[in-house]
Amino acid sequence: MNPLIKGLFKKFREEEELNEIGDADAFELFAATLILPEDLIAQVQKSDLLLDQGAIGIDVIALEVNGQLAWDVDDVREICENASKVEVGLHFIQAKQSASVSSTEILNFGDTVRKFLQNDGFPAYPRMDALARALGAVFDNYAGRLKGSPAVYMYFTTTAPKNSIAADPVKGRVATVTQQIDDLGFLGRVSVAVLGADDIHDAWVRKNHANEVEIQFEKQVNLPKMPGVDQAILGVVSVAELLKLIEAGDDRNLDERVFYDNVRGFKGADNPVNMQIMDTLNSAERSLLPVLNNGVTVVAASYAPKPGDAVAVSGYQIVNGCQTSHCLYLSKQSLGDAVSEVYVPIRLVVTGDEEVATQIIRATNSQTAVQENDLVALSKFQKRLEDFYKLDGPDFKLTYERRSGQFYNKEVTKNRIVTISDQMRAVSATFLDAPHVAARYASRLYDDIGAAIFREDHKLLPYMVSAYAAYRLENAFRSGALESVYKPARYHILMALKYHVLGGKAASLEKGKSEEQSEQIIDALKKHDLIPTFREMAQSVIAAGGGQMPSRDRLKRQQFTQDLIAELMKS
Repeated sequence: MNPLIKGLFKKFREEEELNEIGDADAFELFAATLILPEDLIAQVQKSDLLLDQGAIGIDVIALEVNGQLAWDVDDVREICENASKVEVGLHFIQAKQSASVSSTEILNFGDTVRKFLQNDGFPAYPRMDALARALGAVFDNYAGRLKGSPAVYMYFTTTAPKNSIAADPVKGRVATVTQQIDDLGFLGRVSVAVLGADDIHDAWVRKNHANEVEIQFEKQVNLPKMPGVDQAILGVVSVAELLKLIEAGDDRNLDERVFYDNVRGFKGADNPVNMQIMDTLNSAERSLLPVLNNGVTVVAASYAPKPGDAVAVSGYQIVNGCQTSHCLYLSKQSLGDAVSEVYVPIRLVVTGDEEVATQIIRATNSQTAVQENDLVALSKFQKRLEDFYKLDGPDFKLTYERRSGQFYNKEVTKNRIVTISDQMRAVSATFLDAPHVAARYASRLYDDIGAAIFREDHKLLPYMVSAYAAYRLENAFRSGALESVYKPARYHILMALKYHVLGGKAASLEKGKSEEQSEQIIDALKKHDLIPTFREMAQSVIAAGGGQMPSRDRLKRQQFTQDLIAELMKS
């Protein structure tokens, strides 16, 4: 293997604590982490991306439906049932550590993808079969709502040098596979790429280095010196310059990473406000955009002035103006040459102070209609919880990520980072008897459980203990010591563990007793070998399911949680 890629792969395994799984599986996760969009990776435990053992031709499949990962028919129904429009993308990865490119394996990859798309069935491989049937469910039940034909992205990943990737036989095989997939006739964009060592390195740099770009202001005003702010500029930039901030890669695709600190995701092109923005951009009034639109707010870690009115910024995030930015990106083709003639207001704030950045995010977003759950990351409780994790009294060595991207390019063990979403799921399952809620999509999680968590009067230790329990369970799955068949019930296993240790329900999180109970759970979690206990808890789930693992749909229902509690209280 290329020594540079070998070093990056080694670093990845250490950061993700993947040293106990085989090289082939670890390399597949390495490739998937670098290739898949960050917003998809954030939705899943990385080990869940692996397909069935022995599956040939494809290593990773990600079925994206309206921005959410779907794993089976039940997931598709939950995502689509209330959606007016459905947008589908499929990501296929075949990862080889070889420094050469096999034309035969490229063709085999294409053939397996074609069979998957045609839903030929994979009865010997349950996970792959469930994904194929999930795609079939989109066509069977929601074809009329499809915004467009599904897009397909295929990546055949190797550690081969650039000359091998660029060889004519390889290009020929890529063209053949592209044509075969395109000829199916029911797909939209079809992209087939063979990646080599240089591509892997470039992807690693994009994922792990601070974003950096140089933009040209049309007009700018430097604001007076302020505490905690290194530089603040008000100005206007052309749409073409703004696009430099939000696009990445040779294909100039939208870089969703730059919106992580924006508390509101894109609401869609059919949102009334966004429709109005796009109508303005496509009309003669587009020159009025600077006075019709609030523009964008950018918070950056560093800044350097350049000749004229240009500046270079790095480590930046767009913390307000997500809707405007997406609308400009979607309208760039229709704008044509006008991208250099239409201007957007911009506020650039350079600060290394986390609290100042948080104040800016809260202030700029509270001026418009933002739901309270969008601002949860900015609450005082979150700051206290982050500080409590830093104290690390129980010696868990976990790191709490209060703001997305907070530990970007910093030396932390990534597998030990607890996001707000992770925390919500863990405490809901472990202490609130709501594993059915924890199993749902993050976009719905706060709506379902928000009033019961992150309250100012809550004790902090139960939050940290629940996250550690989830960490120990995930490590059991990652190592392969705990059978992957139990993964869909991970949150129910956490609840069962609590009942196993305490012998009943947990106290309310504002009660002092919840801290005493947390100490009991800590004692149980500190045992070296938890695998037999986790397996016993999983068997309780199966017993409550009538002797078999419940479907993902049943696991998301409160009735099954009640059935499981009844089963647990028997013992």
